[in-house]
Amino acid sequence: MSQTLTQADLIFPTASHSISSTLSSLKRSALSIHNRLSSITSDSIFVNTVSTAYDLPLVANERCGGWYIPPEKKTESCYFKSTDGHMNEWSFNLRRLNLQLLDVVGTNGGCVIVDSTRRGKSMPDALLKTIPIWCCVMNRAIFPDTGPHELHTPPQAVSASEHAQIEKRIDSFVTQFLEICAPNIPDLRQRIQKPLRPLWVIQSSSIPETPPSFPEFHPVVLCTASRRVHGNEGSEEGYIQGAADDQEAWSHGLTSKLFWSNKDKILNTNEDELPDLIASLITDDKGPDAAPILISPTTRLFVSSSQNVDISSFETIISCAPSPLTTTNPAYLNKNYLHLPCGTGKLGSRDLRTQLSRLPAFFTALPEDIGNILVCCPTGKDLSVGVALAILCSYTDENGGISNANSGRKIDKRFIKQRMTWIATTSPVLNPSRGTLQTVNAFLMPDPYSTSRVAEEGYDVVTSRLALVDENGVPISIDESVPAAVQTIDLPLSVFNRLQTKSTPWTFTRTLISRLPTHPSGTVTGTATLTPYSPSSRIDSDTTFLYAEEGEFVTTTGLHLTTRRKYIYQVEVDDKTGSGSISVLFHEAEKNDGLGGLFVEMGDLTTCEDGVLVARNREQHLCGEDLYTASWRFGTGMYAIEREIREGKGEAWWEVCYDVVGPQKDYVSKTMYTMS
Repeated sequence: MSQTLTQADLIFPTASHSISSTLSSLKRSALSIHNRLSSITSDSIFVNTVSTAYDLPLVANERCGGWYIPPEKKTESCYFKSTDGHMNEWSFNLRRLNLQLLDVVGTNGGCVIVDSTRRGKSMPDALLKTIPIWCCVMNRAIFPDTGPHELHTPPQAVSASEHAQIEKRIDSFVTQFLEICAPNIPDLRQRIQKPLRPLWVIQSSSIPETPPSFPEFHPVVLCTASRRVHGNEGSEEGYIQGAADDQEAWSHGLTSKLFWSNKDKILNTNEDELPDLIASLITDDKGPDAAPILISPTTRLFVSSSQNVDISSFETIISCAPSPLTTTNPAYLNKNYLHLPCGTGKLGSRDLRTQLSRLPAFFTALPEDIGNILVCCPTGKDLSVGVALAILCSYTDENGGISNANSGRKIDKRFIKQRMTWIATTSPVLNPSRGTLQTVNAFLMPDPYSTSRVAEEGYDVVTSRLALVDENGVPISIDESVPAAVQTIDLPLSVFNRLQTKSTPWTFTRTLISRLPTHPSGTVTGTATLTPYSPSSRIDSDTTFLYAEEGEFVTTTGLHLTTRRKYIYQVEVDDKTGSGSISVLFHEAEKNDGLGGLFVEMGDLTTCEDGVLVARNREQHLCGEDLYTASWRFGTGMYAIEREIREGKGEAWWEVCYDVVGPQKDYVSKTMYTMS
């Protein structure tokens, strides 16, 4: 018998919105930090089982693979990208030679390479195709007389047609490897005595009870750590396939090494408390001191991270970071130093496009006996490697000798690739991003019709010198009459980078004065964070921050209210000029990526007499019938003027003011942010 519908059976738009929000909340809960780390821990047991079954050492295909191997069990790292195995994009990457694997294989008879992939696939393309291509190229290059060394791919995952198309390209990959990289084949043949052969293992595979023997080849066991999930995330009782993938989107800065060092403590902490615990662990973790790497065949060019780097043995130093290097030794102020102010991630690569134009003048001014050269950046793997590559191409001869005079040789892409192989064979860790390599290519092979700015045009100019500090890190004023090289910054990019909060949030005070009697006036106090935000692969965490605030609103009538709000801050960078512009977007939780419409876009930043930066919105924002006008002010500490910071004037603060006029809203809101 049919039942009569009542009002309670109807789903109104507000209820529908609530259901959508609930589903989004459930998905976020299923993909929680705790579920990810528990899944990683579970998968690591399988990985260890595979290593024991084959009696072979574990190698992490970074960065995802490194999460599934406790540091004490990891023998080596490798760097194979799935993009090099994508359909019609198959390639042998000359920047990722991974020759260090030959030592591991030769010493141990083979190895187990660990990686994973997210829901929807059983194995990542790096294991399916990229590494098999590498094995085949190595075999044909090292053992040309014992061929044919066929390509091996898993037939259940790679079709016969795709396999054939890949195999047609192998000989051209071998030619590129031999001609451009010019490897020492007799040396490589000493490392391994027989060809490489990929084997594939997933969690549903049969595992040998005793370690098998492979007399005809060295086994390279390709282990996919995670089991495949066929339903949605919530259907697996908290298990997440490929939980370690895309760590920037979920880890809150936690690293695999820090996780394994504190595994039990982390897994026994409630989900709500995990972000605070992780922040505490990161703060307490001093991190390893920088270990400079000598670029072979040079005898004096080193690359390293800038963290705790010892500069005592270097006469010439180049740093690529938002702020200059500091020293407690006044004698070090006489070292040859060039600071190239660059942000982090992709923003840094774009900053470098402008900053590299200062390298020739710096090198020309160096003495003939340059001494040891150190190039450093926050990671020691990206921007510093790009600068080192520029030095190798412009100031280094065929034997690795470096001088202060440009070699004057013709530079083309082939030559740059050849010099890049010096870096790739020195250490697999030195693997700059594509953006950094594009920047170096543009510097070494400039477009005569390009309108890109160089460092001397359109920027605030400050002095470049190691920053002298005391033992507590407090800046010490020095004589500004000492000559120094010129350095420059891009204001929007520098401001955007300084907005990011790491261990300490912004403290804010907001005054709200309403001109309508129906809306309260009062003061809001609280804290705000701006953290890298990348809920999907199409959103770059280097150029997108999630703004989140919590505070207490005390009205002029004495009411106490809790306030929370979120926005999305983004910076867009012009690829031609390298300059940036900042926008604020609404955050919409019901959307998968959270990106809402544009709220306000910041206009040009200008400098007042006191050094404070000011800006207004490019266009007024109409919300319904209410018109928003926005303005900003930024203290000198928000754009890293070294001289003013040393004099104690570089204060880190910013202010935003909204003047809203309309029938629904009519108020002025002014918020001051400070950081202690």
